[in-house]
Amino acid sequence: MHFLSLPRSLVTAALFVLTATAVPVSSLELTPDNFDQNVSKGHWFIEHFSPWCPHCKHFKPTWEQLVAEAKTEIPTVNMGTVDCTVYGDLCDKNQIKGYPTLLMFEDGKIVDQFKGSRELDSLKEFMKRYVKEEVVTPPPPPPLPPVKVKEPPKPILNTEGEVLPLTADTFSSTLAKGPAFVKFFAPWCGHCKKLAPTWKQLARHMQNKVTVAEVNCDDHSSLCKAQDVQGYPTLVWYAQGDDPAGKTEYTSGRKLDQLKDFAEKASAAGVTVLEKLDELDKHVEESDVVYLLLHPSSDPSIVDVVRQASAPLLGSPQVYASSDPSLFSRFTIPASSPWALVALKDHDEKLPSSIFHGSSSSTSSSDPELRRWLLTHRLPTSLELTTDTFQKVMNAPQAPLVVIAAAPEAMREKVMTRLRDVGKKWRVRTDGSGLAHGREVVFAWMDASKWGSWMKSMYDIKVDSDDGKDGDDDDLDDVPVVIADHNKLIYYDTDRSGNHIKFTSSVSLFSAVDDASAGKTKSKNSEGFIERVARYLNNKMQTVEHFVANRPFQTLFIVIGFLAAVFWILTRLVNSDVAFTQQPTQEEWRQYKGKSGGRLD
Repeated sequence: MHFLSLPRSLVTAALFVLTATAVPVSSLELTPDNFDQNVSKGHWFIEHFSPWCPHCKHFKPTWEQLVAEAKTEIPTVNMGTVDCTVYGDLCDKNQIKGYPTLLMFEDGKIVDQFKGSRELDSLKEFMKRYVKEEVVTPPPPPPLPPVKVKEPPKPILNTEGEVLPLTADTFSSTLAKGPAFVKFFAPWCGHCKKLAPTWKQLARHMQNKVTVAEVNCDDHSSLCKAQDVQGYPTLVWYAQGDDPAGKTEYTSGRKLDQLKDFAEKASAAGVTVLEKLDELDKHVEESDVVYLLLHPSSDPSIVDVVRQASAPLLGSPQVYASSDPSLFSRFTIPASSPWALVALKDHDEKLPSSIFHGSSSSTSSSDPELRRWLLTHRLPTSLELTTDTFQKVMNAPQAPLVVIAAAPEAMREKVMTRLRDVGKKWRVRTDGSGLAHGREVVFAWMDASKWGSWMKSMYDIKVDSDDGKDGDDDDLDDVPVVIADHNKLIYYDTDRSGNHIKFTSSVSLFSAVDDASAGKTKSKNSEGFIERVARYLNNKMQTVEHFVANRPFQTLFIVIGFLAAVFWILTRLVNSDVAFTQQPTQEEWRQYKGKSGGRLD
C-alpha cells in the first residue's frame, strides 16, 4: 500500500488523467447479421470506415464525441459503424466508394449522405434535420355538460272528473287537447249498461289527468263508423289526437282497477331521462322489458321524436334516455350512429335483444321503421298468458310464435321457473335476438284450470286440474306443449320426427321451434274444415269491400266493363238464336230454287 504515502497532489493528478482517458462511448457495430434488423426502423447515422484509412483515424475522436453527445442531444437518431475491411459485401451493397462515408438511413433506406466538413457542429446540424418534432397532442376538450332534457308540460284535462259526451263536432278538437280514453256504446247494449257506473268512477279517478269520454253510436253512427267500431262497448285510447298512429283499442278486463292501471300507465307513457347510471340497472331488474335511448348530449331533440313515436306502446315497455358515454361503449354503439335504441329483456342489462341504429334520416316520429321496431320488441321472452296479455301477445303485429305450456295453477311457480330458464337459454342461443328464422319466439304459461275448454278446442289439449298438486318435479315431464302461430290459427305439437315436444328438454323445445319456423314440421289447424272455408270466404269478402272502399272509380269501371261484357255475350246469343230460327227449311229452299231456275241472283 505504498500509494498511501504519495503526496496528495500526485494522487489528484493521477485521478485526473484516468478520468480524461476514460473509455469513450461507442456506437453500435453493424454486421450483415444485424444490419437490416436494426436499421429497418427509425433514423440511423452510420459511418462506413476502414481501420487503415488516415482520414478515418483522424475522424475517430470526433465520431466518438458525436456519439456521446448525440445520445442526450439527438436521442431519436441512432448511430452505428460498418468496418468495410471486414464486411466488404455490406459496404458494396450500400455503394461505398471511399472512407469514411457517412450515410443517413430512414426505415432501412438511404435518404442522405453527409458531404460537409466533418466537424462536430456540422455533424450535429446534419443529424438534427432528421429529428421529427414530437406532435404534442392537446388534451381533449372537457366533455360538454349534459343538456337537461325537459319533460313537456302535461295538459290539465278532465277538470270536472266527469264523463264527457262527444259528438262529430267536438270529437277531434277534444282529442287534440291531450290523451283521451273513449267509450263507444249503444244505449240498448247490456254490457254497456253494466260498464256505465265503472266508467263514471274512472272519470273521477282520472280527474285533471286524462279525458274520459263516450260516444253514443245510435246518435252518431257516422262517427262510430269512421272510427271502425265493430261492437259495443268499444274502448279506445287516443294518445295523439285522432291520429291513427296513436290509437289503441283496449281489450283487457273492464274492472275499475284494471281500467285505472291501464289509464295511469298509458298517460304516464313517454321518455324518462336517467339521472344516474345505476338507475338503468335498477329498472332492468324490475321490468321484463326496457327500452334505452342513447343520444348525444348536444342534441336532445331526438328525445321528443322517440317520445312521439313510442306513444302506441302506452308505457309498456317504458323508454329511458341517457347520453352517458359509458353506455355507448357498453352496447358498442358505433360513431356512425348519431343515436340508438336498445331493447333489454328478461332482466339482462348486458345482452340486448335488439338495437335500432338511428340515422340522420330517421329523425321523424312517423318513421315506419322506428315505429315497427318499437312494437316488434316489446314482448318479454317468457310470460304468463292472461286475459290482460292475450291480445298483446297472440295478436301482436309481428305475429310471434308462442310456445305454450299448459298446466294448472298448482304448478305455476315450477312452470314459470322452467320457462324463464328456457327463455334465457334461447336468447343466448340466438345471440340475444330471440328470433327463429326471422320470427320472434315467446315462451308462455297458460292456466289450464281457467283456459282448459279453450285449449281443448284450439289445440286439443286436455289437462287434469289435479296435476301438480303433489309438488313432484317429475310432473313437469307431463306438461303438454304446443307452438302456436295464432295469426294463421295453426299449431305444432310434435317435432319433425313426430315425437311430442318435451317441456323438460331444451333440445326438444328448440329443435321443434326451429322446425316450425322453417316449415319443416306439419302443422295442425285450430279450426274445422267448415270454419276454415267460412273464414276464407269472409277474408275474400273483406278484401273486395276494402278494394271498393279505397278504389271506387276503378270499381265502377270494372262493374261497367263486366256489364258491357255480359250485354255483348247475351246479344250475340240472342242474334245467333234468331238467325237460326229464320233459316229456310229444305222444302222451302227447293221451292225457291225451282222458281229462280236454280240461279242465286
